[in-house]
Amino acid sequence: MSFGCITKKMMKEIQSIHTKNSNLLSVYGFGSFFRSGHANDCDLLLVVKNDASNLGKLHSDLSKEFLELGLKLSIEFDLTVLTEREHKSSPLKEHDRLVLIVG
Repeated sequence: MSFGCITKKMMKEIQSIHTKNSNLLSVYGFGSFFRSGHANDCDLLLVVKNDASNLGKLHSDLSKEFLELGLKLSIEFDLTVLTEREHKSSPLKEHDRLVLIVG
């Protein structure tokens, strides 16, 4: 599976966000950014713990971190956040083509 135009810097920064947040279990990429590198944004699936407290705040915190990262790297991240349980039900159209970034 191609990583499109994902850079080592982007990988390192995403790994850092993952390491700082114990409720974030894994990060996957999908969409045109990962298929061809010709995309306006970078679609990411964030998988969080089923028992994470205050999912709304967790979503907000992660959105803020990826917004800041996007500004830093000059790319817009489009986030989908799912719990482990939701992720296992494979709800995304491109679920079979997810690219594991960290996890």
